[in-house]
Amino acid sequence: MNDVPLLSTVERAYEEIRRQILSGELPEGAPIRQDDVAAKIGVSKIPVREALMRLQSEGWVTLKRNAGAFVTPLTASDCVEMLDLRIALECRALEIAVPNMAPSDLALAEHLLKRYEKADTPQSWSELNLAFHQALYAPANRPRLVATAQAAQERMGRFLRAHLLAVNDHQRSYDEHVAIHQACTAGDTKTAVRLLRKHLEQTQREVMAYFRLTGKTYA
Repeated sequence: MNDVPLLSTVERAYEEIRRQILSGELPEGAPIRQDDVAAKIGVSKIPVREALMRLQSEGWVTLKRNAGAFVTPLTASDCVEMLDLRIALECRALEIAVPNMAPSDLALAEHLLKRYEKADTPQSWSELNLAFHQALYAPANRPRLVATAQAAQERMGRFLRAHLLAVNDHQRSYDEHVAIHQACTAGDTKTAVRLLRKHLEQTQREVMAYFRLTGKTYA
């Protein structure tokens, strides 16, 4: 019985810190003030420390002895590897999903595409991009596969929001999403997967070019 409140407060602290990282409120390399988090959600520092340990295990946070907690920066190799992971997982998810897509699945993805086209901030682009991809993969009925892909998407989303104008063309991304959706609507699994792979590989090339041109390593 005594464990229930502790678990609840740990989860609240975890979600709050993760929200701040994903939204960019806590940028790469920023210190995470345990006192501030604890005060904001009305808990002690103990569940905040537990939450930080969990976030460290997931790669979001780095804990340094006598220095505290920091948002883990992404290196060039981190970004490239996460996109390798996305290519493998998402292409497989879409391959399984297309034959199982119902009209309602396609309608949801189309609705998200229309919102994505009209969105005008990096935050909304990122959120709608993630939602569109998740809508396409949901019919695969592979929750662990999709959840693993989503974790990589979220990590990359943080980077792309911070550097979006340098590494991503919103119109090109929208056009590629439309082509993928059209292939899914036609039930053409092979074409849909080929277009998705091309879409993700292009993002990977742009990210690599960003690091090369800026000389940033985030090491």
